[in-house]
Parts: sequence; C-alpha cells; structure tokens
Amino acid sequence: MNQEVGAIMHYIYTHFPVTMYDRLLPERFQVPSVYVPPVTVISGPDTVSTFMKSYSLQVKVFHMDSEKAHDAAETIVDALLADRQMIQMMSEDGKVLDDYVRIKRVETRMIDQGVAAIVLTWDSSYWYNRDKQASLEDINFSDGVIKREQD
Repeated sequence: MNQEVGAIMHYIYTHFPVTMYDRLLPERFQVPSVYVPPVTVISGPDTVSTFMKSYSLQVKVFHMDSEKAHDAAETIVDALLADRQMIQMMSEDGKVLDDYVRIKRVETRMIDQGVAAIVLTWDSSYWYNRDKQASLEDINFSDGVIKREQD
C-alpha cells in the first residue's frame, strides 16, 4: 500500500473510528464503515530531476442512511480543511514522521442510499534514478592550458 494512502486511512480513522476496509470490500460488511479502494494514479514528468504522480482516491463512507453517511463524510472533510488539507505521514509501523501530504482537492458526494464518497486528490514528486557520477574530489583541475612536453 502507498504510504500516503496509509496516512490518509489513519487520518480518517482518527476522525471517524469505525471498521475500515481496503483493497476488497467483503460481501457482508459492517455499517457504519469506511472502504478505501486502490488509488488511481496518473504519472508524468515534473522537473528536470523529478517525475510527478497525481493521485485520486475515492473513499466510501457507509452508514445507516444517506444523511448519516453524508454527515460522517462532512465531519472528516471539515477536519481536513481545518488542518489546511495537510495529513501527517506515518511509517509502516505507525510512527509519526516529519513529513506531510497536502491534499490538493477534496469533494464529497452521495453515491447511493447510505453511501457517501470523499474524493481526495494530491500530487507527489519523486526523484529520477541517477547514474553514479565521479566525485569532483577525484578530478584534477588545472588552469585550462594544455601543456606540451618540451623537446
């Protein structure tokens, strides 16, 4: 699982502590609950040194009725907006890291009876692989004049 998605799941659970499902939603699932499907990714170049991945995640919030599902989704979104759309990253073992993911866009919508969706989008940049280069310490610089041996 993407580390950013894990941090988002933790954030959602902190503000709506119910059973959470990821990857596959079982046929018989608990209500209320949250389903976090696999993230959608669009990739492309970013800078001369990095490439960018644009992520979109549609989290489904299940509740007894549509109003409760919408209210739960809005509670999560309002908390995210109050936190400046920043979610603190976490390591895989649950330790808080010194890094954040900034959510670029947040929207809520009703998608079915008792089901609300929270759509989160964000961008992340990653370094290109770089060839190993010789250290400048190993290069002998001169004044730029090529000296010929005298006869």
